[in-house]
Parts: sequence; C-alpha cells; structure tokens
Amino acid sequence: MNNSDATGFDMSYFKLSRKVAIDCCFLLLLVLVIVAVTSLYVSSERTFYWWDYAGYNTATVNTANLFRDAPAKAWREVIESLAKEKNLLISLPLIPFILLFGESRLSYILGVSLIYVLPFRLLLGAIAARLILVDPQRVFWSTVFLSLLIPMSWIPTLRGYLDTGGCVFVALAILVYVGDVRLKSWWRIPLIGFLLAGAILLRRHFAYSAIAFFGAATLQVIIDFIIHYLRRNKAMLHPYQSCGNEEISRFYPQSGYREMSRPYPQSEDTAVPYPYRKYLWEFGVKFGVKLSAIAAISFTILMLVAGDFTRSAVTVNYRDLYAAWSLPLGDILNRYAGFYGLGTWLLVAVGFSAGIATGMLALDAAIFVVLFGILSLILWLVVLRYGYLHYTIHITPIVLLGLSAFFWTSWLKLRGKVRYLMLGVAGFYLIVNVAVGLIPVKLDLSKLFATNFGPLVRSDYSEMLKLVEFLRKLAPNQEPIYIAGASNNFNANILRQANRKINPPEDWWKLNAIGRPQIDSRDTYPLPELLQAQYAVVAVPFQQVLPGDEQVLRSGEQDVVKVVYDAFTQNWEIAWDFQLLPEQFKLENNVTVSIYRRIRPTSIEVAVKTLAAMQRQIVDRPGTQLDWISLQQSVYTSQNYSVIRAADNLYNIVTEPIKNSKQLATSFLYLGAISEKARVTGKLNLPNQECPGVLLRLTLWNDRGKSIDSAEMVYSKISAIDLNLLVEGKNPSYLLLEVLSSSKQDLTDRCRLEIDNLAVR
Repeated sequence: MNNSDATGFDMSYFKLSRKVAIDCCFLLLLVLVIVAVTSLYVSSERTFYWWDYAGYNTATVNTANLFRDAPAKAWREVIESLAKEKNLLISLPLIPFILLFGESRLSYILGVSLIYVLPFRLLLGAIAARLILVDPQRVFWSTVFLSLLIPMSWIPTLRGYLDTGGCVFVALAILVYVGDVRLKSWWRIPLIGFLLAGAILLRRHFAYSAIAFFGAATLQVIIDFIIHYLRRNKAMLHPYQSCGNEEISRFYPQSGYREMSRPYPQSEDTAVPYPYRKYLWEFGVKFGVKLSAIAAISFTILMLVAGDFTRSAVTVNYRDLYAAWSLPLGDILNRYAGFYGLGTWLLVAVGFSAGIATGMLALDAAIFVVLFGILSLILWLVVLRYGYLHYTIHITPIVLLGLSAFFWTSWLKLRGKVRYLMLGVAGFYLIVNVAVGLIPVKLDLSKLFATNFGPLVRSDYSEMLKLVEFLRKLAPNQEPIYIAGASNNFNANILRQANRKINPPEDWWKLNAIGRPQIDSRDTYPLPELLQAQYAVVAVPFQQVLPGDEQVLRSGEQDVVKVVYDAFTQNWEIAWDFQLLPEQFKLENNVTVSIYRRIRPTSIEVAVKTLAAMQRQIVDRPGTQLDWISLQQSVYTSQNYSVIRAADNLYNIVTEPIKNSKQLATSFLYLGAISEKARVTGKLNLPNQECPGVLLRLTLWNDRGKSIDSAEMVYSKISAIDLNLLVEGKNPSYLLLEVLSSSKQDLTDRCRLEIDNLAVR
C-alpha cells in the first residue's frame, strides 16, 4: 500500500514523527512537573527524619560514598546485604545520581522520583493503553498525567521510600502478561518469572504482589472456562443465534472467543457435545504448567541470587514477627479511606464497573487487573493490615487504572451536558483532593478527601538542636545514652539525625543514643541496654506511637519502652543509680525532656528486681527474647558476647574480654522455668592456649533480688572438664551464670570462652 501523497510525501513517516514529537513534549512536561513539585515540597520541610523516612536515604548516601571511596568494598557490602531483609540492590540505580548531584535530601528524593517513580507512571500508562480500547497514545498520556492527581503517587517517595523500584518490576510483569493472557508466546514465561523475582529481591513485601499475580491469573482462567462453557451451551440450545460474543471478540481477539460468535448448526446430528477434556486441558492443565514454570523460575532466581534471604523468607513466620504493625480492621480501613479519599474510591468502583459493562475495557486485561486489585486489597487491608505509607504502592496502580477507566468511559459513553458535568465534577474533585493531600496546611476535612501529608515542619527545630548539643557535651566519648521514648515526634533516631545536621558525617556516631528495644512483639526486655546506659533521656508525657501517626503500630505494643519510662518517673530502685540533672528542654506538643546521669553501677540484686518488675508489667515475653539475658555493664555497647539458640532448650554462648580491658566480667540471667534443684551443663572450650583459665559461678535468685544458693568452678586447658554446676533452693526465679577471670594477677585479652549446648535441667 502506497502511503505517499501526490507530491511523493510519505504520510506514514509524517504521522510517526508527529507522534514521537508529541511523546517527547509530554515526557518533558512530565519531568518538569515532577521536578517542580518535588523541589517545592522538599524545600518546604524543616525537620529531622526518623526510622524509615531516614533509613533508606542514609543507606543510599552511605553506599554512594563508599562506591566513590572504595568501589571493591562497596560491591562486597552490596553482595553481603543480599542475605538481609533490606538489601542495597534497590539503592544501586541511585548511586550515579547521588554522586553527580550531591547527597542532600532533595537530590535523593529527586533521584527516586526520576529513576523509579517516573518509569512507574509510564508503565501504568502503558497498561491502561492495553486496558482501555481507545487511541493508545491518548489513553497512555491521559493516564500518566492523571497519576499526578493521586496524593499517594507522591507521598511515599516524598517521605523517602525507595519501594517504588519494586513496583516497576511488578508493573512490567503485568504489562507483559496482559499482552497475552494465554501465554502463547513462550518468552513471556521466563520474563515474567524474572520480573517477579526482581521485585521481591528489591523489597521482600513484593512477594505479596507475586501472590496476587498468580491468584489473579488462576482465577481468570477459571472465570474464562466458566464463560466459555456457558456460552457454548447457550449456542447449542439456540442454534443459528449469535452467542453475543461479537462485542467480546472485538475487544478480546487473542482469547479465542471470536470463533464462538458464529452460529451453531440447527441439526442435532451436527451439534457437537461440549468437549470437557479438551477445554480442561486447554484452560487448566496447560495454563497451570505455564504458571508453575513462572513460579519455578522466580524461585530459582531468588535462590541463586539471595539464597539465605529466600530460605529465611520461607521459614520465618513474618505474620508473628510483624504482629505489632498489623492494625485492627476498622483502623486500616479508615486509614486507606484517608490515603485516597472516599470520593476517589467511588470513582474507581464506577470506572471499572461501567467500563466492563459498556465494553470499553478489553475483557482479558480488565478481568486480570480487577482480580489483581481485589486480591491486593484483601492481602493488605484484610490479611496483613499494615498501615505504613509505602504499602499503598501496592494499591495505587488499581486506583489509577480505575480512574482512567472512569474518565474514558464517561467521555465516550455519555453525551451532552451530562458528560461535561460528570467529567468536570470528577476532575475538580481530584484537583482539590491532591491539593488537600500535599499542601503545607493541615485541613481537617471529611474522609471524602485525602488526609493531608504536607511537608514535615518542626516548630521545636532549634530546641532539638540545643538538646543534641547538650548530650554531645555530656557524652563526648560515646557513652551510651538511653532514650526512654519512641514516638513519631521523639525517639533516638531523631536525635541521631539532628546530630548529623550539626556535625560532619564522620562525627555522627559520637552521639551513642540507644533506641531499642521499641516493640514488644519484635524486641527484648530493655534491661541490658539500661544497665549499660550512662545517661537516660526521659520525655514527659510518655512518647509512644499513636494510632493516627504516619509510622504506626498496633496499640499496646510499646511496653518495652514504657517500663523504662516508668522506672524513672515512678522512682524504681534502679533509678537511684542515676541523678537528675537540672537542665530541661521544651519540645513541641508540650513535651518536656529531662536527663539523668548514672552515679554508680547497678547491683545484681537491683538488676534482678528490675527484671522481675519488667516481667510483671510486660505480660507476654517480648518476641525475640531468649531464655538467657545479659547483665553486662560495660560502657561499650558493642557486645563482648553472643547468645545463640542451638535447639529448643540448648544455647551456644561465646564471651570475650571487655573492650579496652583484659578482664572477663560477663553475666547471664536465665529466664526459663526453674525447679528447686537446677543443674547447668555445657561443653567448655578456650580456643587460645595463652588464657590461664576462667571462673564460672552459678547463683540461684528469687524475684525479690535475694540469692538462694551458688556454686562455682574453674576451667582451664589443663582441667579440660565440662560445665556441670548444681544449685538448689525454694521458690527460685532466676539462674545467674557469671564468667569471670580466674586470676587477678595474670590477666590477658585472649580469654575467649565458648560454651556449647548450654542447658538447664
């Protein structure tokens, strides 16, 4: 076919050039809008970022600096991080951007916005072009710019989250799949497997996106089989009548429905019974094998790239470990209503239902997208119920596609004033909604609109800097400072970030603020940290995470923080080992901060009584608390010991001499069940021949801090005996195992002691 006009001008080339020019102009406009909004927002902030809001930024900047100074070491750290839940892979694409434009907060956020969020918006536009049966270029760009009107397409990134990087892989997997829902092209199978594995490698929680993907694909096959069966039966009951599939076949050409639009023969002799086995094989077995292949490819990639991480992800019960983040159903529904606004949810529901009913949406893509969205909503709002902002990135795609379906269905199916009224009201609502969500003014509107997540500004910025400077002068040698508070407004991480604002990066860690334990279901009793602390910072009233906070927890999950607050405000006996300093600091929200200085070490008797009081107040044992707890009181928080659970009731313990000292002085308290006659056994080993020996002492204590009975033994390379100590007495509560230097005259820094298979019988 000749596409040239009478003058010989190639019209197809002109049309292509025109499309490319339009695409380039729109892309440039999109970049300018993203840069402008991001710059204005971040520049308006005056705060100290904390927890997740600071963690990703800090890790990325540190990695960039390491690549600049020591690339080989940087690569080693990236590879080693693959075994962790939060690895550094997701930071790698940002490294050149950080090195080129600097390590400021604005540079980091712009990097995330342009490298991750921009492609994510474009991919959602591409999915919409497959979903909505209109001019693809118009659908694509209208959807991309519509994404700018959803507050939650901005907020997670503006708060510092990198997680949209994983969304890029998930969106690519969806785009590849909706292009051929039968997976007839073999290359789509390994590609989808790779993309889903890539998303999970970047951030573990994208495993739930993979679950939603496989669930949606499976349900789609079942629905297709049912539709195929019903329409085939209808055709056989009404010969020479169309099954009504002409409309479907127009929008669903790759599904095999087109053949069903033909009338069936009237003669009963020529009517063919429904071939169950054939279609069960086609719809069930063959497709099941293809999905299984995708899953197998994903799992293989995960095992090859991050085997330790994958094994941990499969074996660890994350539901229990992250129980503190799982909110009540009513709370999570309320939060998600506020994240997007109820008006947005209404438009999304109308968009999908009207689009499918009017035939505006390609049936294959629509079924998969809707199922994927429904399963994602069930996973995040019903099963997991995590309320952090970055988890909304699993929901934002379905919201955007629903809004795009609404606008295009309204534009093409409505007529006259009704169309303009509908689109005008919806457009005005979305503009107001995004403004309400992003402006730096808190507006208490109804849930019809999104909750405000404006720039973060602290009214006590200067006072916080004064507090940090005071603490640095108190503890110039990195003395441990216990922070008895963990809220979104005051916590150890905020103090460390404030210290970073006023001091060079190389001096950041000179403020040794202890910020954990924080969460009951994840952490441990706070006694070891409190015993090490040389200072304690107490904020009144008690600073805890509240239900309306951005980084939110389930109520009643911070007793491990509250017990330390109570110890000082209620003047427990351990507080007598500290002295209240006269200086106080007034922070926003009527918070008063006081500082306590340690004046003497805490005795074992007081430590035991403090632990008993903590156990009475914290009803359930904290989630990762082992049976053995350290009573070490070294000022160095870098531990000179390790405790590892070898089996249900067996432990392996390793102790070292205290830092900057040749003396062994490590104590462990046993919290498990104890009988009135307790025997402690284990295999002892001194790896270094230069160690003269160690003294092990076992003491039985009650919960009132009174010793009941004790026994001790000396171990050296010469004696080479196993640990076997017996103590007995009435009403015991704890066992204290002390590892001490056997000789005061012959001290050495080489007395490493290993105790294997430590057991209490």
